[in-house]
Amino acid sequence: MSPRKKFNRSMKTREEKTLEKLVLGEAEDVIANLDKTKLKIKKTDTVKKKASANVQKKRKPVWTDNADLDETEILVPTRNARGMLSYVKTKTTYEKYSKELKDKFVYVHGTASWADLRKKDDDSDEILKRVGNFIVKTDDLTKGTIDISICKNLASNLDQSGSVTSLEFHPNAQVVMVANSKRNIFLRQVDGTKNLIIQKVLINDFPISCARFTTDGDQFIVSSYRYQHFYTYDMISGKMDKVQCDRKLSKFNLEKFHLSPDGRLMVISGKDGYIHVLSAKTKEFLYSNKMNSTVRGVAFSPDATRMYTHSDEGEVYIWDVRQKECLHKFYDEGCIHGTAIALARSEQYLATGSDTGVVNIYDTSSLLSSPTPSPLKIFLNLTTAITDLKFNSSSEILAMASAEKPAAFRLIHCSSMSAFKNVPDPKCKMGCASSLDFSLNSGFMAVGAKNGYANLFRLNYYGNY
Repeated sequence: MSPRKKFNRSMKTREEKTLEKLVLGEAEDVIANLDKTKLKIKKTDTVKKKASANVQKKRKPVWTDNADLDETEILVPTRNARGMLSYVKTKTTYEKYSKELKDKFVYVHGTASWADLRKKDDDSDEILKRVGNFIVKTDDLTKGTIDISICKNLASNLDQSGSVTSLEFHPNAQVVMVANSKRNIFLRQVDGTKNLIIQKVLINDFPISCARFTTDGDQFIVSSYRYQHFYTYDMISGKMDKVQCDRKLSKFNLEKFHLSPDGRLMVISGKDGYIHVLSAKTKEFLYSNKMNSTVRGVAFSPDATRMYTHSDEGEVYIWDVRQKECLHKFYDEGCIHGTAIALARSEQYLATGSDTGVVNIYDTSSLLSSPTPSPLKIFLNLTTAITDLKFNSSSEILAMASAEKPAAFRLIHCSSMSAFKNVPDPKCKMGCASSLDFSLNSGFMAVGAKNGYANLFRLNYYGNY
C-alpha cells in the first residue's frame, strides 16, 4: 500500500480556491470585516455607558423613620373581575407600599420632568430665586392726573392741639417726624394704614418753628424763632442737649435753618443779609457770607459744593461752598420779594417762589451765563406768598404750597411743565399747608397744616417707600 501524502495548501484545486473565495472572500476583505466588527463593539460599549450614565443614582435620604419599616395593615385599592373598586387589608411596610406606588406611576406615566434629579436649573427659574419687585415700571410719569391715595392722618386728635410747623421723613428708615407749635415732636412709623407712634418728645417752653433730621438719621435738631439756642436729640440714647449759638454771630433768626446733604454744614440766616455757616457736628461757627438783603430761602446741590440763596429783594445768589465766595447772582424774573427756593436732585431745575404766589422754574445750565436768565416756565396757580417748595427724589414732581390760604397746594409735572389737575383733592381737609416733604423714594408725600392736620398721601406710581 502506497504511503499517504501529506496535505499541502498549495495543492488546492482550482475549484476549491474559487469556492473559498466566494464564501470567505479575499484576505483584504477579512481584515476589513474584522475592523468593522471592532467598530460595532466600540459603539455598543459607548451606548451602554451612556445608558448607564442616564440611570439616576439613588440619593441617600436625609433621615429615616423606623416606623416605615414596621409592618402594618394598609387598605390597598383593587378591582374585581367586573371592574368594581374595593379595598383589601394587606400587611406590608410603608416603604414597600411607597415603592410599589412609585413603580406603578413610572410604568403608566413615565418619569416626570420635575422629578428628574439630574436636571440642571433652567434660566427661567432664576426669577423664582429672588425677592423684590417683579414688575418694573418702564413708562414715564404722565401729565394730567396723578394716581394718588389719601392715607390715615399723621396727627391724631391729641396731636391737633397746635399747628404743624415742621414735617420731615427720616433719611433712612420708614419714619416721619411731625412737630407742632405746642412743643410736641412725634415720630411715627409710615405704613399708610396705622402710622403708629414710635416716640413722643416734649420740649417745655420752646415753641418749635423748625425741626430737621441729621443726614445720618441718628439725631434731629429743633429750633425756635423766640430763642437764640436750639436743641439736639439723640434718638438712640434718648438724650437731649441744649446748644447755645456762638457769641461771634451777629443778630440772627432761628425760625428756620438748613443742613447740607453731606451732613457737614448748618446754615442760619442773620440780619442785614448775613448767612452764618456752622459745623453740623460740633455746632461751632465757621464763617459768614453776605447778601444785599435778608435771606429768605436756602438750597444745596446734592454734593454740597454749591449753595443757592434767595433774597428778600428777589436776587438769587450762587455760592461756591469750598471757596466760600459768590460765583454768580441774577434777578428772579417778575419777583419783588423772594420767599422760597428749591433745587432738583438731578440739578436740572431750580425753582423760586415769591410773595405774590408766582413760581419760576429755571434750567440750571443757563444760570451762570446771564444776570437776567429767562425761566422755562412761570406758574401762576397760587395767589398768596409761596412758603414751601420741594422736588421729589426723581426730580419728576415739584410741590409748592402757601400757608396763607386753605388748599393753596399744587403738584407740578416737571417734564411737561404743567400742574396735575386732581391735586388738591377736595375730599381732603388740606387747610393752610405749612410744611411738606416726600419720602425717600417718593412713595409717600406728607403735608402739614395750620389746623393741626398732617395729611399723608400715597403716590401709587412709585412702588417703593
